[in-house]
Amino acid sequence: MTRLRLCTMRSTKTQAGTTHTATDANPVRAAVYVRISQDREGAGLGVARQEEDCRALCDRKGWQVARVYPDNDVSAYSGKPRKEWIRLLADIGDGLIDAVCCWHVDRLTRTPRELEDVIDLHDKAGIELATVTGEIDLNTPTGRLVARTLGAAARHESEHKGERRRRAELQAAQAGKPHASGARGYGYAPDHMTVIEAEASVITEAAARVLAGESAGSVAADLNTRGILTANGKLWRASSVREVLISARISGRREYHGEITADAVWPAIINVEQSDRLRALLARTSTGQRKRGVYLYSRLLRCGRCGGPLWGRVHNTGNRRYVCVKAPGLTGCGRVTIYAQPAEDEIRDQVLTALESPEFLGKLLRVSTGAASSSENTVSDQIRGIEERREELAAEWATGGLTRKEWATARRALEDQLAKITRSLSSDTHSTALAQFAAMEGDAWARWEQLTTGARRALVEATADPITIGPAHRGKRYFDPDRIKITWKA
Repeated sequence: MTRLRLCTMRSTKTQAGTTHTATDANPVRAAVYVRISQDREGAGLGVARQEEDCRALCDRKGWQVARVYPDNDVSAYSGKPRKEWIRLLADIGDGLIDAVCCWHVDRLTRTPRELEDVIDLHDKAGIELATVTGEIDLNTPTGRLVARTLGAAARHESEHKGERRRRAELQAAQAGKPHASGARGYGYAPDHMTVIEAEASVITEAAARVLAGESAGSVAADLNTRGILTANGKLWRASSVREVLISARISGRREYHGEITADAVWPAIINVEQSDRLRALLARTSTGQRKRGVYLYSRLLRCGRCGGPLWGRVHNTGNRRYVCVKAPGLTGCGRVTIYAQPAEDEIRDQVLTALESPEFLGKLLRVSTGAASSSENTVSDQIRGIEERREELAAEWATGGLTRKEWATARRALEDQLAKITRSLSSDTHSTALAQFAAMEGDAWARWEQLTTGARRALVEATADPITIGPAHRGKRYFDPDRIKITWKA
């Protein structure tokens, strides 16, 4: 028995008065639009199920599926661009689509404004709308009312759902619980709870360096040079270093929209005092604070005539200089100038010569931390004792008195003792710079070479105040170190 295929006809009248007719030879070209806001399974199964139902509906209506437009894990309510939805509108504008099929009106859009765009498309281009969950006839006022009612209900549900979600997030934050989703923060595993020790060491190091006066950009450049990447495998930038260090998460505290709400249930990487100082420091530097430039002591040196700050300037010969600038808005006299390189070398040598004395270093640490005078011998003696023990261990290992494992174990114990001392002393940028310097190995000049530019400046600031540059003496053509007068803080 031969079955005859019936020829189906469809006519759609638009506001412009045009009519297009579809036959088996010229079928309705349908777009299947599918979307799911949260693909929790991560496999696109939600949109796959929608597509299957939409294809079945198109088959029942005799429509030919011209193309499927899937927006997976994209919320219409959030306002984020939906690439496939934009592509669908473009294809309709190019005359490639005659009808749109979706699972429900709220899958198409959750804003009344966009629904009106769909109705306009129907009026101008004769685009039909079909949904799996019920027939919607945009040709009639009643059908349009149904569509608008469904759209308004979807909008209400989105807003109500958002309110519930925000309330749940605030409740979790107040209980110190981690975020339920989202990318992991640097230093912690994807469960937002487990510390990754290698990354925690990087955070500890970066925090100490920034607190010692180094810039976030300098830390980022160094991490990139060492091949250390961010949590998502990218190179570090000053902003990404700042983002990690300014987060309360690394101090074991929960944050909600910038406000600390509770102690967290996960372990801390740095202590609360360090975190608070970093947050205050980096919040200032991220608001457009002027940079100090490439001069190590710009505005740190003082004019011996007027007491104003010296600024870094390049002479027309190309030589760097520190200059007392006389200009509108500045208080300088314009009469004192000194070449930068020899002045920087002389200041470095005087500072390091002073810091070679453990007693002087101990006094500086007490001054910067406000420690009582009764602890005068304690600090310097502890630092000197650990340094002497280091030298003894090195000598014993060199002569074969210790195995490498025994030497490493004993040395690690000394490092832990020194770290404990420096942590107890690190209450501000200056004491951090001094403590960092005290914890390093080698003579003062070897330690200086290991410091970054920011750390060097912080160390000098912690050691001397002020540093005065006197006027040049007539008849002297070469650098005169006697022009530099340093007042020590201890």
